[in-house]
Amino acid sequence: MESIVEYVAKKAGEMPEKIAVIVDDVETTYGQLYRMCQKYAEILKKSGVSHGDVIVTRASQDLAYVVIYLSIHLAGGVVCSVENNVFSNILLEIADKMRADFVLETGLRAAGYRCLDRNVVDEVIRLADRISYDNATGIELSFPKKDDLADILFTTGTTGTSKGVELTHGALVATAENLIFGCKYAEDTVLIAPGPLNHANAIRKLFTTFVNGSSIIILNGMKNLKKFFDALNYGKGKIACCLPPASIRTLFVLTGDEIGKYIDVIDFIESATSPLPEHDKQKLIELLPKTRLYNNYGSSESASVCILEYSKYKNLIGCIGKAMPNSNVFVVDDDKLEIKSSKDNPGLIACEGKVNMSGYRGEPDLTAEVLKNGVVYTNDIGYIEDEFVYIIGRKGDVINVGGLKVAPTEVENEALDYDGVKDCICIAVPDNIVGNSLKILLVVEDENSFDKKEFVSFMGKRLEAYKVPHKIEFVESVRRTYNGKIDRKSYR
Repeated sequence: MESIVEYVAKKAGEMPEKIAVIVDDVETTYGQLYRMCQKYAEILKKSGVSHGDVIVTRASQDLAYVVIYLSIHLAGGVVCSVENNVFSNILLEIADKMRADFVLETGLRAAGYRCLDRNVVDEVIRLADRISYDNATGIELSFPKKDDLADILFTTGTTGTSKGVELTHGALVATAENLIFGCKYAEDTVLIAPGPLNHANAIRKLFTTFVNGSSIIILNGMKNLKKFFDALNYGKGKIACCLPPASIRTLFVLTGDEIGKYIDVIDFIESATSPLPEHDKQKLIELLPKTRLYNNYGSSESASVCILEYSKYKNLIGCIGKAMPNSNVFVVDDDKLEIKSSKDNPGLIACEGKVNMSGYRGEPDLTAEVLKNGVVYTNDIGYIEDEFVYIIGRKGDVINVGGLKVAPTEVENEALDYDGVKDCICIAVPDNIVGNSLKILLVVEDENSFDKKEFVSFMGKRLEAYKVPHKIEFVESVRRTYNGKIDRKSYR
């Protein structure tokens, strides 16, 4: 099997009545899903889509997007998804940068692009139960090959300029295989996925589900927590959750220990997009002692490389686990030469394997900086010890305090352990003596009762003196990107 859509076709043939996708309590089987994909792929082909054509589309949190995504692949096209709420002019700018052939957008007419009406897929879904695909038009549909380009992940530019990450069908399948292995998916796993489907983390859960032949519940974020808890009560199969760190923090802040009531329900929780704070790890371990808890490490360029079952391997501070089967991880110096790393001799994390990108769309120079001989060189500083990989921080995020390096995540992890702290970010501020000093911005339950001196004393007992921020400011919230990461770039 060389593509995600080929797996969907196989499952549709083997178990057509198995539930594939659940959105707003509406269940769609593998048989229904693949018939929709065949019909819409045929429509795309009739509209002129051919092998290798790039189609820019919004990633809505619904069945329509799932059908669009798979159908583009089945028609031989390449998917480039953008955030659902982006303005049409921004969508066209992205299409221009990604050198797209088509734009999928209802009511849009733009010079230089062939526009496809998105409403057509809604009609295909509406008539799903009446579709009996018989290839009446004679249009040939064939599955993509593993080396064909499948997706262009358009990154938001939170750690640099925006760019398009090119991924082959083989890379998508290899990523799914890694996650199935790492999280021990079962045939009856039902995965709850609230993340935006244009983001790498969420879309990977979609095709992991299809390769595994299990089911996925798609939510529209975590703003409606009732829908999240309703999904936990789905009542069929082994419930699992894909929850980015920001979603877990949202649960704790808004619902306290509510998730602990599902101690006998949740099979596993997998987190990605950024390191999960140690405080939140410990709280989940306490609330869900029967649940397997994972932190998955990867990037847009090198997907789902390492995984740590932190409910099993407790107290490995800063650890992201071991490399998964389709990946290999090693550490290099600034010249990209492999080194023997340790806590006292860290370097930059490098990743190789089937999950890696092919390059950045239309950016050969930028590609050459990051990708060489199939190896992706990251800006994550870390080391390897007994096959476990540890991350200290990102090269651009580490703060230099008088020649001593401070990872802000380490400071933030300790701060979150202090009573009354709901969220925080550690930043650098200019200092005439040491160049930089540390300042921490705190979101607290009650500013009037919060004792700053007591907080500094608490931090001093847990961290070396140079890592303790003495400048403290209360803020209403910590700025985050749309997918929940702390927006460090905006604080620099």
